[in-house]
Amino acid sequence: MRSNAHPMTDSPTNARLFWFVVALLGVVFFFLEHHVLISRYEAFTPWAEAAGSQENGRNALKGLALACVGLFGAGLAVRSVGRPLRFGGWLSAMVLCYVGWLVASVTWSIDPGMSCRRLFALSCCLAAAVGLSRRFGPRDVARLAVLVGGAYAVVGVVAELALGTFRPWMAEYRFAGTIHPNAQGVLLATACLAAFCLARSAPRHGRWLWACFAVGLILLMLTKSRASCACLAAGLALVWLAEASSRARAMAVLAAGLMLSAVAIVSAFGNDALGDRLLGAVMLGRQEESEGLSGRVPLWEELWRYVQARPLQGYGYQAFWTDKHIAEISDDMEWALREAHNGFLETVLSVGAVGGVILLAVMAAGLCRAWVGCRAAGDEGMAFLLGLLAFCLTDAWFESGVPNFTAVLAEIGLVQLMILRVGEGRTPRPSMGTCECGPTCRRPLAVDA
Repeated sequence: MRSNAHPMTDSPTNARLFWFVVALLGVVFFFLEHHVLISRYEAFTPWAEAAGSQENGRNALKGLALACVGLFGAGLAVRSVGRPLRFGGWLSAMVLCYVGWLVASVTWSIDPGMSCRRLFALSCCLAAAVGLSRRFGPRDVARLAVLVGGAYAVVGVVAELALGTFRPWMAEYRFAGTIHPNAQGVLLATACLAAFCLARSAPRHGRWLWACFAVGLILLMLTKSRASCACLAAGLALVWLAEASSRARAMAVLAAGLMLSAVAIVSAFGNDALGDRLLGAVMLGRQEESEGLSGRVPLWEELWRYVQARPLQGYGYQAFWTDKHIAEISDDMEWALREAHNGFLETVLSVGAVGGVILLAVMAAGLCRAWVGCRAAGDEGMAFLLGLLAFCLTDAWFESGVPNFTAVLAEIGLVQLMILRVGEGRTPRPSMGTCECGPTCRRPLAVDA
């Protein structure tokens, strides 16, 4: 795989623009979701710290920050310089259908004001995704993930060191930094995935990227976020499968089957001590929470009753979690919560089975297009988009959603898959074939992007 950045990122003007984007998105999304004191709070949830007018004022500032990101993206989208916007194909049609269904859900939402506010935030992120997709390529999205995700990790380590909460030698410790450990795990996994994809084809910065991957992986393990670790493995595996030969893929599937069989045999017939050690390794030291997937299964059973009440249309875009529903479900579950801990269930609660089916179709179409692009061009940026979509799709089984920054990266990736031709913006991997020298020549063909 050869490294070759998108032509538009080679100019000094576009390089300065890229670093401005790194700073803008890094600062805005840090303000939206991060809290430097979060490692001090019980269960890492400082929900009750701000209330009333103070919370309303903070929400207004968050809306203003998102509006700045949206206006910046819209400005990039309407400027004549950059990649032309060519929307078409099944992926574009399904994305438009999904966005249209979200907008229509306001008409039956149980809290139209909440749905409108959430749609405003979504529209700002989509405007940024369209604008950035016009000026930058998939490889730049991976670079953005490494730089911003790495900066968040560094700030998180510094914050915990300053607060005295960085104690990785303690059994109950989970690395949070400036956000909940599960969300920190998603950010670290995204950065690790991007660093892995870029490092394999970056002769100048390969060592630095591999170091970022290694440090990020260590911090990811310290978060003890089981879902993020498993989903990162799934994303890396899919990237490898996309670039491997048919024989290598078959051998990998066979090896995985044998490994799973061995684990099952050891679990069934091994001694209790060996089984406990195996369970502890899989659960990252959180085996005391393994029963019922940390309480998720009883929660999903409880929420299914609400789904049955409005199965097709849902309760309106992100309008289900009203104060009434939060109080009812928290009392029934006997623990404070405000999310379904399952992205698909959250979607069905929000926009019904219709919206859930459309969203699954969007993700499946995006994965297929990224797979084809990765196989055809050998582009490390396209490989990252493939791994990122796979990560988000698998993570949705365990969490309600990814942090806003990772969500925006996924939205940028989907937009780029909608407007890019396969292999556009870089030199595809050389293929062996014939040329003007004759049918027996084995010189690599030069293929224009």
